[in-house]
Amino acid sequence: MSMTAIASRGSAGRSQTIVRLGLFLILMIGAVSSSPAQSSPGGYGPGSPGMRPGGGYGHFPRGGEHRMLSPEAIEGPPSPAVMRDSIGLNGSQLQGYARRYENHMANTKAARDSLRTEVQAMRAAFGSGDRSAARDQRDRVQQQSKELGKQDEDFDNGLKDILTKDQQKQYKKWKENREKAERAQWSERR
Repeated sequence: MSMTAIASRGSAGRSQTIVRLGLFLILMIGAVSSSPAQSSPGGYGPGSPGMRPGGGYGHFPRGGEHRMLSPEAIEGPPSPAVMRDSIGLNGSQLQGYARRYENHMANTKAARDSLRTEVQAMRAAFGSGDRSAARDQRDRVQQQSKELGKQDEDFDNGLKDILTKDQQKQYKKWKENREKAERAQWSERR
């Protein structure tokens, strides 16, 4: 065999080896990066704890299901205008609700602002690839949302003397519909 044939054959063998190695590396990178890509920002994808949509704060998933933090968690209960339009509160009911709402929101303002800041920090840490910091932030978000959830639940339970039985049913139905809409919106983003 001539030197040219040996050199040509060695070159072709090396090229095939390089191509195979490159293909192997591409497949490995794809396999390794697919798991984080399937989870959503904020750490609420598969394999990480999250929060229940629309269900308030601190109500965490059961059976390994992972959910998002609802807007209600940060924003609080429905405003008096929403209650007027959705539930049909009359004048005195609306005044009583507005007074309780303003007191509740004033009492929980610092906690809601802190939760909002923690959520932003968690998203920033996740976005920058610092999963350890994102997990730490997530733990703080969960604790704060749990505490706010208890306060919001107490607020809702205190409405029984303002709302009629029919309005209580309407309010419960309104909250369920909002939760369904939030879940649907969350599912569309995933």
